Amino acid sequence: MASMIYKTLQLYLLLLLVVSEAAAFVPSSAFEIQNLFRTVDLTKSYLRESASFIIENISEEPQNEYYIAVPSEIVGNATDSHLAIMEVKEKRVDPVVSLAVEVGPSNADLANWWVPSGVQFYKVQLSEPLAAGETSTIQMATATVGGVEAQPKLIKQPEAQNLLWTGSKLALSPYKVVRQRTKVKLPDRGANAYSKAKNDPQVEDTTLTYGPYLDSEPFATETIQVRYEYNFPVVEVTKLERELWVSHSGGNLATEERYWMTNSAAKLSETFSRLRWQASGMAGERSTAIKGFSVRLRPGARDVYFTDEIGNVSTSNFRADIRDPVLDFRPRYPIFGGWNYSFTLGWNHDLGRSLKVLSSEDSGSDTYMLRVPLLEGPDNAAYDMAEVSIILPEGANVVDIFSTYRDYEKEQSLLKSHLDTIGRTVVKLTLNNIVDEHRRNELYITYTYSSASSLHKPIIVSAAIAAIFFAWIILRRIDVSISK
Repeated sequence: MASMIYKTLQLYLLLLLVVSEAAAFVPSSAFEIQNLFRTVDLTKSYLRESASFIIENISEEPQNEYYIAVPSEIVGNATDSHLAIMEVKEKRVDPVVSLAVEVGPSNADLANWWVPSGVQFYKVQLSEPLAAGETSTIQMATATVGGVEAQPKLIKQPEAQNLLWTGSKLALSPYKVVRQRTKVKLPDRGANAYSKAKNDPQVEDTTLTYGPYLDSEPFATETIQVRYEYNFPVVEVTKLERELWVSHSGGNLATEERYWMTNSAAKLSETFSRLRWQASGMAGERSTAIKGFSVRLRPGARDVYFTDEIGNVSTSNFRADIRDPVLDFRPRYPIFGGWNYSFTLGWNHDLGRSLKVLSSEDSGSDTYMLRVPLLEGPDNAAYDMAEVSIILPEGANVVDIFSTYRDYEKEQSLLKSHLDTIGRTVVKLTLNNIVDEHRRNELYITYTYSSASSLHKPIIVSAAIAAIFFAWIILRRIDVSISK
């Protein structure tokens, strides 16, 4: 009986220890936010937020870690996340410095965090320890895929679409905020309904300004809703396969992009009318349907094509400007809310515009660096998943891979194409939850490639032709006639 009581006490103490460790993490009260200005941008089909604020170290010791709180429904998990951009910068003296951001102290410690309901923390390493009593300015930017929803979800064909944003007029923070304001930026027709209080918000053209609010406690929130007219499509690319083929022998960089796209705008509550659609087009009315796209390509693009599952689509126009080439294209039919469309875009570039020789060896093996955009494509679009594949020439060996966009999965494989023998090296990056703003990111691949490798395929082809020729000569000399 005594041993059973002793084991029970041991288990009880162990549970207390686990609970105490689980409640051990709470961001310290070492910081206080003196002034915070937050902007919620609703002008695009996805949600963008930015904030600039001054932090002060109110503790007695230098601090080099700062924590950011994000609603957990935005972060989600590895398979259901909506957060596309999380950028944090610091400005103490010029220039502005980008800061490293990571989820929690470490992946192993995440389970031991005490987290308030609905909150996910990110740890930011300051550029240098902030001394007691000193201040620093933090600039933060986020983008969220699917941060707004159609309200109502069903509309008639000529009816205007309204989107609804639900959020908080107080910025979510694990620290006390002395003073803060939130500005909601809307499309050109402004809001038709929004949360109101006495003298709050201040309305000016296409902006709503909530605040100022004084002495907000940590994790304080106050829900507001903004309903606004948005007569544009909500373009969502469910999958993008982007391939770039590198050819040293042809001096060419061939790009092909395959899109699987849907329009996440409000769905039609009635049957589509072609007559009504043509009438609205002649009247120049805005529509939630996808009518077409304009894609800005890099200088030097040529041989552009646009196809879908049926074949070549003639409703496209390529403006081959030397400095700013643009491809305008329209699908075969308007893509209304809930409708899908898949298509392929392709073009060529001179390889010399993207390739640089880093070094040349006496052995004939040269080191190259390929620099290409991580993403090209339509404006105002959100991507659930993108696969970016770089197909190097046969015989190339990858030395290093670097991208200004860090959140991706990487893998290497071999691909045998036309007349290949050993196969081409393929570098594939898989990215989730990206937006058109990621087009400013670039991908750098360093690889080695020898002159002997460049002659490999011509030698194989020549040998094959010679073998066929000699076989034909030998067969010609064989007498296959029936002797008398």
